[in-house]
Amino acid sequence: MSKESERLVEVAGVLAQRVNGAIRDVIPAEAQVHLLNAQRELLAALFLIYEHQLGARRGSTPTPARRRPAARRTRVTRIKVD
Repeated sequence: MSKESERLVEVAGVLAQRVNGAIRDVIPAEAQVHLLNAQRELLAALFLIYEHQLGARRGSTPTPARRRPAARRTRVTRIKVD
């Protein structure tokens, strides 16, 4: 993990603690659990996006796999139902 990534995780953690403290008094306990899970997923997604962008700028990401030509791809066909 790079130093930039560690700083990002640290800032996200501090932000999460402040948001959690603010909602603790207003929102019921069951809703807090759902919000915390959503918050955790959002932070994980943002972290992964950041890491991906950082890797793309450095040129360390592998090239995407080549797709098959259009003529070879199987197409969905309609089936008549009587």
